[in-house]
Amino acid sequence: MDGTSARRHDHLKAWSALPQIEMPQKAALRALIADDHGSERSRSYDLLRTRMLPEVTERGWTRIGVSQASPGPASSLTALNLALSEARRPDRHVLLIDLDIAHQPVLARFGQAGTPAGPLFRAWTGPPRLAFATVQAAPDLAAITLLSPQFQQALSEMIMGMAADVTILHLPPCLSDDAGLAALPLVDTVLLTIDGRRDTAADLRRCEAHVTRHCPVLGLFLHNAEA
Repeated sequence: MDGTSARRHDHLKAWSALPQIEMPQKAALRALIADDHGSERSRSYDLLRTRMLPEVTERGWTRIGVSQASPGPASSLTALNLALSEARRPDRHVLLIDLDIAHQPVLARFGQAGTPAGPLFRAWTGPPRLAFATVQAAPDLAAITLLSPQFQQALSEMIMGMAADVTILHLPPCLSDDAGLAALPLVDTVLLTIDGRRDTAADLRRCEAHVTRHCPVLGLFLHNAEA
């Protein structure tokens, strides 16, 4: 077995060992999840994915952060639906990691709650070619956890072990506390999600300024769904 085949074998083994997480069945939870290929909601995320791809590929970025200015559902829904869109491509494996330790909103979209106890990362597979991971740490120590060299090494090892084609990381809000700032060095680029009902132009400028101290802004995405 050559090196490429061995890595592929290890990658498939890591994915097959993960427990399965079921897509939510409750209407309130499913309403904003764009996993129904061909719907208007799914098409908007497919368009976002396709617009992003050339620059992501050209620059060799593999860690895409998704954030927003203030707390709210916009960034977590965008991260989840973008991951679902990318995983619909048959040649792509996608890993979605929620780094919003204090709230874990991606996990909440599946009707589950996080816990500060147990192993550092919990991971599941969901729809084909898509895996999810959350960080189990004390919510009030979110920034300290993200800044820890031990955590950063563990994150790199987990991403390397999963060997996804792209890793999407949902980040804490940029302007709410220091956890949002602590997460920025962990990604190659950031997609900023705009909540049209609450974010102001001043918020967006401040958020962009924080991001560009660490990495490029990939783009802006207006999230206008009710959640």
